[in-house]
Amino acid sequence: MQFIYHHRTMGRSSQAMHIRSLVEALKADGHEVTVVSPPGVDPLKSAGMMPFLRKADRARGLQRLWKYISCECPQFVFEVFELLYNLFLPFRLLPIMWRQPDAVLYERHAYFMFMGVLLGKWLKRTVVLEVNELAGFTRARGLIMERLARKMDAWVFSRADHVLCVSRVLADETRQRGARSASVHVLPNAIDANRFRSRGPAESLRARLGLEGSIVIGHVGLFYRWDRLDVLIEAVKSIRERHPEIKVLLVGDGPEMENLKRIAFRLGMERAVIFSGPVPRDDVPAYIDAMDICVLPDSNAFGSPIALFEFMAMGKPCVVPDLGPMRDVIDDAVTGIMFPHADYGALEKGLVRFIEDSALRTQVGARARDTVFERHTWAANARIVVQLAAGESSAQSFAHLEQFDCDTH
Repeated sequence: MQFIYHHRTMGRSSQAMHIRSLVEALKADGHEVTVVSPPGVDPLKSAGMMPFLRKADRARGLQRLWKYISCECPQFVFEVFELLYNLFLPFRLLPIMWRQPDAVLYERHAYFMFMGVLLGKWLKRTVVLEVNELAGFTRARGLIMERLARKMDAWVFSRADHVLCVSRVLADETRQRGARSASVHVLPNAIDANRFRSRGPAESLRARLGLEGSIVIGHVGLFYRWDRLDVLIEAVKSIRERHPEIKVLLVGDGPEMENLKRIAFRLGMERAVIFSGPVPRDDVPAYIDAMDICVLPDSNAFGSPIALFEFMAMGKPCVVPDLGPMRDVIDDAVTGIMFPHADYGALEKGLVRFIEDSALRTQVGARARDTVFERHTWAANARIVVQLAAGESSAQSFAHLEQFDCDTH
């Protein structure tokens, strides 16, 4: 089949990882994929790089313009630019669609964007819409024209042939906003199985980071305030009174980095909290393998964190908040431990449970790894996209998909 994959991201960070992973999986299965990006953006090359959060982050060519708009424009002006992108899109997308008359339009949904779906339906194409966030849910830079964004959401959802949501929370909301119930499916994020088949050089990395002889609690990501890594550091401070062998490994970078370092210093934890800094994307599996327990202290209520799948793929037991996207993936006390959201005392108890029971760590980690490789690979997601686009609907074809759609999951 032919696919036109259209997006309006800056082609960095987890957004680009999602795009590149699905595109590569479709291509590996023999399909032709044309990626349509904003000018100067290529997520297939830049996936995994730091997003334009810090002014020190370098940008070249047209990416400098996108960086300026993202970092410097007032919120209202930024949203006007998002709206104006619809006027530019026919010049960008139409020529490609005309050259590929049989191609399916696969679009990553974005705030205020409607032109792609409009063009797809005008040309009588199958339109598959991927939804990772919605107007009304918290986003990093806020939203002023929320009412208009919601109206545009309702318009595109009602016209897309298939709507793929990364969590059941988003799926329920898209149905409430006008999507046909039968067109909405839950398809969480996933992992590239080939990147996680073999373990990294964990022992040498642990030695280099000063983690030998320790039980390592780890996290990988971009450090935002709402990740509540400050709470993790405080919890480990309390745990170390009983288990001084515990250390924390934080892999990545972000707006909260300096604040987290100050907290670690204030608590006398500067030697127990190891900050790796940003690492190349290909090195992430090795850093995860150097951990004994992985944790997401907090998360948003709608997104599907790629880091969770990567932790599980490396066979690591995870402690995560009891939120909808986590329940889509984790079977509590079987493939991970969930604690009531924002109950950080329960978070600490979950960590202690794994710390004090090495056999449980091994068992839960092994089940988690099996679950990811059975259900959550990009290759499996790509097959579902193809089946939907081709109009297949048999129970056998959608066995993987139905495990998330059914109410008894």
